[in-house]
Amino acid sequence: MTDFSLIETMRWEPGTGIVRLRLHLARLKRSAGRLGFAGADQVESALEEAFGAPLSSSPNRSLEDKRMNKDIVAPSLFSPAGRSAERSEAMRGSVGELGASIPPSSGPSGHLLPAGEKREQARGDLKTGTTESLDQPSPLRVRLTLSSSGEIAITTAPFTPLPENTVWRVAVAAARLDSANRLLRHKTTRREIYEAARGEYPPAAADEVLLLNEKGEPCEGTITSLFLDDGSGVLKTPPISCGLLAGVLRTELICARRARVQRLTLQDLRSGRLFMGNSLRGLIRARLI
Repeated sequence: MTDFSLIETMRWEPGTGIVRLRLHLARLKRSAGRLGFAGADQVESALEEAFGAPLSSSPNRSLEDKRMNKDIVAPSLFSPAGRSAERSEAMRGSVGELGASIPPSSGPSGHLLPAGEKREQARGDLKTGTTESLDQPSPLRVRLTLSSSGEIAITTAPFTPLPENTVWRVAVAAARLDSANRLLRHKTTRREIYEAARGEYPPAAADEVLLLNEKGEPCEGTITSLFLDDGSGVLKTPPISCGLLAGVLRTELICARRARVQRLTLQDLRSGRLFMGNSLRGLIRARLI
């Protein structure tokens, strides 16, 4: 029996639902298929049951556009020229490498809109428990796990977004990722290497820790994807072949042609503007320390 679960950490927002839900579901189902996990086809209905509402098939695009711009703390990065540059190569990024079928022009294609009631259930292979009423006007952190046998667990907790002027201090870990380890491409509860890297620096000294691979190439943070603004108008992010997770925010930015894959060096990161980000927190300004 596999000793780890697949995991998705998502953000629920009032009036919007779970942001990037379709991208989260697509990644989970793809990983389940490749790793032989059961139950992925039940995740969508489990979320509906946990939140007490059906999935919306026609999300509010204006709300989605506002949310995406809010998550991207420096929208001026993305000039019209930058958005059109290197489109074909960008699409060979995480989406192409993993074989996803998400159209390049589409963002999230569905949201879960809660019915505004608190639920706690434990039934068969579905375990859910929300800690906050879903009619609250504040964001929630949604954690979903899928075991190899198909057991689904869903929990929520209050989530406080970072202030817009946040700049994370990012330290470089001595621990190294193995680019040949294909499990790194999937989001799982097997996090020993990330916990070891995070443990190298106390929280008071660094907000995030960057991991390199065995070749010394920057890959990702312990909980975030890595992005570089080199002044071209399109963010650069390492390819998953370096040994890293195909993050949902990363995939969305590549699909929107606001990022493209490129191998990076530490010198690149010191020469440009650094960002870290994930689907829960959005894109965060950062600096190496």
